[in-house]
Amino acid sequence: MSQSLTESEREALVIRWRRTLILGLIDFFNGTNDFGKLIVKELVDMRESVIKAYAKNLGISLYSGNRWRKLDNILNDIINHPNVSEEVKNKLKEINNFFTSRQFSFQQISFSLKDLRNEETHYLNLSDFPRETVIRVWRKFYELISSIDPGFLEYTKERPELKDFYFLQDFFKKAILDIKRNVSIDLMKLKERKLKIEIGRNKTKEIRLERDLWEIIEEIKKGNY
Repeated sequence: MSQSLTESEREALVIRWRRTLILGLIDFFNGTNDFGKLIVKELVDMRESVIKAYAKNLGISLYSGNRWRKLDNILNDIINHPNVSEEVKNKLKEINNFFTSRQFSFQQISFSLKDLRNEETHYLNLSDFPRETVIRVWRKFYELISSIDPGFLEYTKERPELKDFYFLQDFFKKAILDIKRNVSIDLMKLKERKLKIEIGRNKTKEIRLERDLWEIIEEIKKGNY
């Protein structure tokens, strides 16, 4: 199977994914779901962009005349492509079923995630997504990337200019999505910092200061968690 994403495509994905992760971290540390709807919209859009990039690199046409082809048709071409493994094909089918089903038609949600792609639907007017739904969409997006570009996250880890992104998503995956089971993260270590102050001649005292939200995010970017 050919490499799913080119270097420039990977870098473009990092820029957008990084911003979305920060929104997710703000909600997590504030104990809110203020950005849930926007995050889902971004993840649905990134999913489509990743699938189109993958198809293009397989030599699949993205256009019919001067118009974009339907995503379902592009996906069908990927699934029928001889250079795509059965494992990836099955995973793409599973993820697509998740994103296009109406399994979210409960409580205040009476539409599917696919409706977010409808130009006639203004996503800001849609009801809020429960936090559980937002987490499920995040997990499926991780599954998509892991399936079609399994080397993507390791690539970001090895690139100094992308390492902050690697740590952001690694923390998010472990602390919020719980994808890596049985991984313990000390949140108090993130929320507090120690400071030594002089209280007399040759005497110091250690005090604890609470970090603000942006200081916490900066610590995560450095891998200090």
